[in-house]
Amino acid sequence: MKLLSIGELLMRLTVPDNLRFTQAEQFRLDIGGSEANVAMTLSQLGWSSRILSALPDNDLGDRISRELSRYQVDIGHIARVGDRVGIYFLEEGNSLRSSRIIYDRAHSAINELTVEDIDWDSVFEGVSHVHWSAITPALSQNAADVCLEAVDRASNLGITVSCDLHFRKNLWAYGKEPIEIISPLLEKSSVVLGDPSTIQALTGIEMKSRLLGAIDRVEQLTPDYRKLMERFANIRCVSMLLRTIHSANHHALKAVMVTRDHEYESSSIDVDSMKERIGGGDAYMAGLLHGLEHYEDRQKSLEFALTLSALKHTILGDYFRGSLQDVEQAMNTNQQGKIIR
Repeated sequence: MKLLSIGELLMRLTVPDNLRFTQAEQFRLDIGGSEANVAMTLSQLGWSSRILSALPDNDLGDRISRELSRYQVDIGHIARVGDRVGIYFLEEGNSLRSSRIIYDRAHSAINELTVEDIDWDSVFEGVSHVHWSAITPALSQNAADVCLEAVDRASNLGITVSCDLHFRKNLWAYGKEPIEIISPLLEKSSVVLGDPSTIQALTGIEMKSRLLGAIDRVEQLTPDYRKLMERFANIRCVSMLLRTIHSANHHALKAVMVTRDHEYESSSIDVDSMKERIGGGDAYMAGLLHGLEHYEDRQKSLEFALTLSALKHTILGDYFRGSLQDVEQAMNTNQQGKIIR
């Protein structure tokens, strides 16, 4: 499988040692971005991965490119335009104190990238799957146009398209409503990750399950997810990572998936000494794509995705670091956390 992932590349600056922003004297640097996290994870699972993005032609752009290259992600279609790398700052929560994020993404390089800048035939050479997230078309009209062009071309070529429906209200600042931009993209997408509140905000479709105090069973989501599939005929499955938060460091994870004729629900994994929440959803997205591609049993696909996400919660940084064997071993063992000799 060869993945084309479309999205902004980011630098993350984290206050170390669980200190607060107001205490910060230094920051830890990490590289990420939702779509890049998926690409780097799938590369480690044996896929070929390519990223379509933009970076400034300076040392910071080089630093991010080297990070992607470490994981064999094809960086040949990262345009060198603009002057800024998108940045976000993270204050890590602890116990009852929640984590906090501050974005500094205005005027970043990806907003300078246009459809005309891209050699589309070269971008799609050998590609068998395209992935986008709803963060990218929220950034600017240019970013939305690039995303739509890629999805339209993928559809015309018969290439499978997946999406992760994030909603960041403050990013939608260029005069367009989400439903206007997201709907044409969903019409060409077949594998969708999203929670009810996000789906309603981006599509305008009423999701009754968003009013529930807690969602812990697939039956609670099935009617809403089927409603989404009725509106967008190309969607063949909708999935969600369910999260029960006991504290900032202790989450219980479960996965659900609804297709046009079946519902699936995973077992639960308790992550009681979590190292990192950021990137857990991206790891789940990558795991779901890999599972659906490699397992005939969709239940096993779901368990694989959940296990990969749970492992990511034990690893610092934006993206999963490990191997296919690591995930399979954790998925199949009866004794989690034992020493592997």
